[in-house]
Amino acid sequence: MEVPVETPAKVTPETPVTEKPGKIEITQQPNGNAIVTPKKPDGSTYPPGTKVEIPGEDGNTITVTIGDDGSGEVPNDNLPKTDIPGTGRVTEPNKKPSQPVDVTTPARKTPTVDVEQDPKTGDVTVTPKKPDGSTYPPGTKVEIPGKDGNPITVTIGEDGKGKVPNSELPDGKVPGTGKITEPGKPAVEVPVETPAKVIPTTSTPNADQVDTKTTNDNGAKSNDSQNVLPNTGTESNATLASLGLLGMLGGLGLALGKKKED
Repeated sequence: MEVPVETPAKVTPETPVTEKPGKIEITQQPNGNAIVTPKKPDGSTYPPGTKVEIPGEDGNTITVTIGDDGSGEVPNDNLPKTDIPGTGRVTEPNKKPSQPVDVTTPARKTPTVDVEQDPKTGDVTVTPKKPDGSTYPPGTKVEIPGKDGNPITVTIGEDGKGKVPNSELPDGKVPGTGKITEPGKPAVEVPVETPAKVIPTTSTPNADQVDTKTTNDNGAKSNDSQNVLPNTGTESNATLASLGLLGMLGGLGLALGKKKED
């Protein structure tokens, strides 16, 4: 006699859920890259291959894979422009995602453009710098605001700098947004102010300047000035006295001659 036998359904073990982290640590390096380290409630780290999701721009998430050291890295360029608060999740290999925890994704660090003007020539030295302070490679293009909305483009040399002649600068200061384009990479926008060109000043004679010759003459007059008074033609006292003496002698001689005749 045949007895019907029912085969029990296959039981699939339920996929375990990743333990909810105590926190997700995010540390930003000098170059802007973010180090993400999820930690369990007891402070221990998650195994390699664990995925961590943190909030990104426009509602998107940033996913990072944890390595052997218990951390993962997000490049600076992949970070949002501003801090993004939200929640993050951790998913261990072969497990379901954890319950969310609060976390804030830091804003990316932006490069800077140093603009230094020579006060004498007016020429400007442009030095773009990465978030960690290092310079950009040769061939990098930098655009700074110019006159009438036209940008001034500078090519960076071996020393990490570029030059803008005074003649190419605007008549007044122009604040605005500049661009740094490293070879093979997309442009990065940075705030920058372009200085005004230097207008050369015309030097004028100093009205208070004293003639050296005149000053020296005040101490000792020349012999000529003792003989003739300037601009008058009048003889000096010494000359007049000599002529007066000669006149007296001449008159005396005439008187003596007349007496002798008498």
